[in-house]
Amino acid sequence: MNGIAFILLLLGVGVLSGIISAAAGLASLVSYPSLLALGLPPVMANVTSAFSTITGNYSSVFASFKELQHNRQQLWIILPLVFAGSVIGAFMLFAVPSKWFANLVPLCIALAGIILLFPHRPKQSTGTMVGNSKLFGKSRISQFFSIIGIFIVGIYSGFFNAGAGVLMLTLLTVINRQKSFAVNNALKNVAMTVTNTTSWIVFAIETTIYWNYVIPLMIGNVIGGYLGPIIVRHLPGRLMQVLVGIGSLILAVSLVIRNLM
Repeated sequence: MNGIAFILLLLGVGVLSGIISAAAGLASLVSYPSLLALGLPPVMANVTSAFSTITGNYSSVFASFKELQHNRQQLWIILPLVFAGSVIGAFMLFAVPSKWFANLVPLCIALAGIILLFPHRPKQSTGTMVGNSKLFGKSRISQFFSIIGIFIVGIYSGFFNAGAGVLMLTLLTVINRQKSFAVNNALKNVAMTVTNTTSWIVFAIETTIYWNYVIPLMIGNVIGGYLGPIIVRHLPGRLMQVLVGIGSLILAVSLVIRNLM
């Protein structure tokens, strides 16, 4: 493959990754397997994918401002949790044998997909529910498990970027059943931007970055990341949940096959 074809291929992968990341949290469904197919080893494919999606993350946040306007209080609770988790996870990538965790990744992603495929019946939003949604529910137990869950997904995102978006989206869908898919997707976009930025900094310090892969993917992700929330805004939320669920199962199977090879 010549240089121009290689760049165009990576640009196309980047655009599609950005759209899927912003719309469904599954950029890794495209970028991670594509980088593996292009010959990168798993850890470097993960690092390169995380690096390349950061621009798409920021453009998707910009496009999600409309959905975030009335959800800032919950957002300010989520951000410190995912930041702390992603710092721990990013350093774990270079401290723990990756094979151990990689074997759990397909299971985590498959479970996320199965949860999304179950129909969620949104509750009617009332003044009380809106007020309590920033605390992830009325009971202390639900608040506790919601906080722990978001923190764990932050660790997962820092350690193994593939599938982190769909895990966060699934968790937010369960926590915020009274909110629309577009709102939960916007919250996920901001959370993943924080985790990927943190990972980006740690990876730059700890390892070599393949810029010939990263730059074309970054440019494509900017375009796709901006288009994703616009697509979500004009499609039924339940349809997007089903598409995300099916996509996550496909990714899980592809990772199992990769691990067995």
